[in-house]
Amino acid sequence: MLDDIAKKSQNAVPDAVLNSTKCVVVIPSIAGGTANVSAGGVASCRDAGDSWSAPAFVKFNGRGIRAHRTDLLVFVLSDMGVRALRSGDLQIGGQKRAAAPLVSTTPVTTQLELSAELLTYEGAAGVLSSSEASGVIRGDADTSDAIPNAVPRKTTEKYLSSVVSFFNTITATGIVIHHTAVIPGENTVPRSERDIDTYHRVRGFEILCFGRVYHVAYHYLIMPNGRVKGGRPERCEGAHAKGYNSYLGISVVGDFTSTDNPTGKKGPTRPTTFPCNTSFAIVTFPAPNVPATDFPSGLFWINSNEGQVA
Repeated sequence: MLDDIAKKSQNAVPDAVLNSTKCVVVIPSIAGGTANVSAGGVASCRDAGDSWSAPAFVKFNGRGIRAHRTDLLVFVLSDMGVRALRSGDLQIGGQKRAAAPLVSTTPVTTQLELSAELLTYEGAAGVLSSSEASGVIRGDADTSDAIPNAVPRKTTEKYLSSVVSFFNTITATGIVIHHTAVIPGENTVPRSERDIDTYHRVRGFEILCFGRVYHVAYHYLIMPNGRVKGGRPERCEGAHAKGYNSYLGISVVGDFTSTDNPTGKKGPTRPTTFPCNTSFAIVTFPAPNVPATDFPSGLFWINSNEGQVA
């Protein structure tokens, strides 16, 4: 279920919501269309970073499920919500609330939305939407005593892999353009995409996405000969600019730092042009709110009218 949702970019959960989530509850295949429903699922809480607790069985009792077969997703954002879930009495709905944000309708998530105790979504027929469900989520009394042995270890590992991958996905809303500069200690620019991947692996930029581990921080690399090489997939969160990792990271291989490369000998000062989607916001360094880096705008420019980088 989580893998299917992660692969659909047209109705994704905003990156800000995913990063703020402390616990997630998954109630699959609810038989809706009736006044009251009862269905079982699992809950996991974030331990630290990409580490999540093993799934615990829970049961949802409530109403407001519209479609006949619906997957319910609850993202717990507050410490109070975490305590309620762990105590076995997490209330959802029942009060006036704003619709849970989606990338397609709310590209920029507000702090007000992120201050909610929880956000509730439902998926039906491949479409994710804000949910109007209300009710209570409690530990499943029928399985609580058997939790430690109820799920085979391989099944738990597969589920946790899906959770980590789900929370590492993005729907890009912009582009940040970088240059690789030189590899520290070697004083030379990378010779291949493998050099960049190796350096980023050492830096600890590893990410699990769609069942595969990636190291390179960027989504695309532009080689000195103008060829474009793929890095991590577009739907995977980047590791190229703190606060902007939900943007696509594109890096030109070469050193364009005016202090290290004043004549351009370490890399072309005018790399081959390449087309880019002008519906995205395009950010180059230096730029407001983007972490500082040695990026010389004098040696690197964007022709925004033509949607090209040159």
